Amino acid sequence: MKTLSMFALAALMVAPAVVGSAADTTTGTKTKGSKPAASPGWLVIEEDFWTPLRFEPVESLDTIRYHYRRNEEKAAANEIDKAISWLKLAESHAMPITKEKLTYAASELTQLSAKLRSGEVASAAAMDSALGRAAQALGEWHFYKAKESWGKGEEQDAGRNLTMAANYLQHAADSAHLQFGPDTTSVITDYYRYGYWTGDTVKFDHNKLGKDLQSIERAVSDLGKEMKNY
Repeated sequence: MKTLSMFALAALMVAPAVVGSAADTTTGTKTKGSKPAASPGWLVIEEDFWTPLRFEPVESLDTIRYHYRRNEEKAAANEIDKAISWLKLAESHAMPITKEKLTYAASELTQLSAKLRSGEVASAAAMDSALGRAAQALGEWHFYKAKESWGKGEEQDAGRNLTMAANYLQHAADSAHLQFGPDTTSVITDYYRYGYWTGDTVKFDHNKLGKDLQSIERAVSDLGKEMKNY
C-alpha cells in the first residue's frame, strides 16, 4: 500500500502502463492486461523497487551537474526534464506552503533546459541556483509529508520521507553554501549520510521521529531564509 500510494502517482511522468486485469464489457469476463474503462494511466510497482526509485530525483540533480560540467548540454537537459517531472508530481500533491516553490523551481528548470537545447549559454551560477531551489522545494515537500505521516502514527512512511527531506536539504545547503547548526547537522547526517532508510526491516521510533522532525524543521526554516537571497 505504501508503494502504491507513492507510485500510482508516477503515471504523471511516465507512459501509461497497466498491470492486472479488467472486465470485458461484452462478455463479463476478465482480460489480463486490459486497461480499466475510463481510467487514467497507472503503474503498479513491486515494493522491493521502492527504495531505489525514490532516490531517482536526487540522482537526477547530481547527474545534471555532472553533464553540465562536461559541456554535455543535451544530456544535462534530458536529466533536467526528469527533475521537472518529479517537481510537477510533488506540486500536484503539495500543501500550499510548498506548492509555490515547487512551481517556481519547475519553471526555472524548464527555462534552463530550453536554453541548453537551443545552444544558449546557461551560467554555472544560474544552474547552481536553480538546482538548489529545486532541492529545497522537494526537501520541504518530503518534510511536510513526514510530519503528516508522523501525526497519523505512520512511522515508517514518516521516517522514509524524513530521510528524503534530509537528503534534499543537504543538497540545497551545499548549493547555497549554508552550514546548518551542529544539532541539525547531526540529525541530517544520521538520515542522509548514514541512512536510517537502509533496509525495510528498520523500525522508526515515534518519539525519536518527533524530535528529529523538529530539527529538520529548523533546517527548512534556515534554508528558506538563505535561499531568498540566493
